[in-house]
Amino acid sequence: MEVLDRQEALVSNYEVLIVLQEEDQRHKKIKPTSHAKYPENVSTLKFEALQYLNGTACSTQSAAQIAALKSGLADYDLTKAEVLQIINLRPRKPVELYLIIEECEERFDETTIEEIMRAILSALPRDDDDEEGEEDGDEEAQSEGEMDVDQDHS
Repeated sequence: MEVLDRQEALVSNYEVLIVLQEEDQRHKKIKPTSHAKYPENVSTLKFEALQYLNGTACSTQSAAQIAALKSGLADYDLTKAEVLQIINLRPRKPVELYLIIEECEERFDETTIEEIMRAILSALPRDDDDEEGEEDGDEEAQSEGEMDVDQDHS
């Protein structure tokens, strides 16, 4: 088998989500009795991908936010893959950025990292900040409770 027209591009989770949602809507409009039925494994794959993507950062993003982020990061000489990972992972702390950007310490100083973080946080506001804060509080309370139990047995 030979590939005649190879088109290759990096796509964000947001773009995949939009395509899957559009395909899902198109498929729902087709009558179930028509012969354009999906194989079961394709439907399962589409369902699971939609379920996963709806639980990630891309479910609250918009095309305008992504465009704003790309223009905000244009001055920092990031690779396409690094920008894509920033879009997909939407880091909230500098340590997360260090994991995304290759040789981050050599390429950028702390001030530049803070500027990049500000660009990310302003272009891609997080809707899940409150939820994560509550989870962190629950974990801390649970850890403190475990410590109290250990101290009682001493």
